[in-house]
Amino acid sequence: MKPQHYIKVTHLLNGIKEPVLIIEPTEGIIEKANKAAIDKLGLSVTGKTLDMPFSETFMLVSDNGTESTCIDFSSSRINIAQKEYVLAIGKTSDGERQLRMQLKNLEQEKNLQEMKTSFISMTSHEFRTPLTAIAAAVDLLETRIKMDHMMNAFYQKNIAKISTEVFNLNTMLDEILTLSKIVSNNYEVKKTPVNVVKVIDYLKFQYFSERKDERKLEVKVVGEPRKIPVDKDQFYKILTNLISNAFKYSTHENPQVKLHYHAQKLVISVSDNGIGIPQKDIPHLFNSFYRGSNVDGIDGTGLGLAIVKTFTEMNDGEIKVTSEKDKGTKFSLTFRYA
Repeated sequence: MKPQHYIKVTHLLNGIKEPVLIIEPTEGIIEKANKAAIDKLGLSVTGKTLDMPFSETFMLVSDNGTESTCIDFSSSRINIAQKEYVLAIGKTSDGERQLRMQLKNLEQEKNLQEMKTSFISMTSHEFRTPLTAIAAAVDLLETRIKMDHMMNAFYQKNIAKISTEVFNLNTMLDEILTLSKIVSNNYEVKKTPVNVVKVIDYLKFQYFSERKDERKLEVKVVGEPRKIPVDKDQFYKILTNLISNAFKYSTHENPQVKLHYHAQKLVISVSDNGIGIPQKDIPHLFNSFYRGSNVDGIDGTGLGLAIVKTFTEMNDGEIKVTSEKDKGTKFSLTFRYA
């Protein structure tokens, strides 16, 4: 556009209160913007190329640093110095148009999240196959060494190390997959009446008995046992994680589970006398991937407690934690009866 025409058009556009753009139609380049358009879209709007197929109506997003506003533009062809341009006059989008844009963005985000979830799920299952093969090979190797009467401290130590790391990797994959499903809202809560005493007895026998350090899970029941309405699988994950942590972060005394049946609610407490949690860490304890500042050298992903809190709340429960460094930790769960 020649300078004299540029100046003339500038005066013309600045007399219009609405945002106005002059666009070169072939490439979709914004040749000129009036003051109202610059105020909304910024100084850099001139020279930009529209990143969308050009049409009679289009939308641009204005962002002044504090809030975003959608501007609808209606366009028509004009001639300036015997050359065709597009004159686009804008107005702030109404609520319905903004809502449609927000819904479109949410749909795109949902599709992206579904892709991420599918990828994580596929990757987790792919990792499980070789891990299962490794675990089976280690079991066969251990059996053969024992049959050949070759087992000694060296073999025993390293076989145990491999088995522990395979277990830790499986646990990590399970936690990542679980958290991914939670984030993508792929978990459905299926509540049924659950006998918590039986659940604790099962977990105690299945996972927390015959430990090498000879520690045991102490269980105390106060009041008349009643069933609570929870998703059984999620409830198992909650208790397994909390009890595992109680063993992991303590070394000498037995962790304890107390079931206190009140008139309207059940309070489950899981406590230990271990390393405790520094006060500065407690507000962040249930954040994903967050680990306490005093757990160096202890295996963990920082996902377990985030999953515990989410599953507790999904089942209409409450969770609280009290702790003091080097004096132990106590997690309290509260569930109401049906």
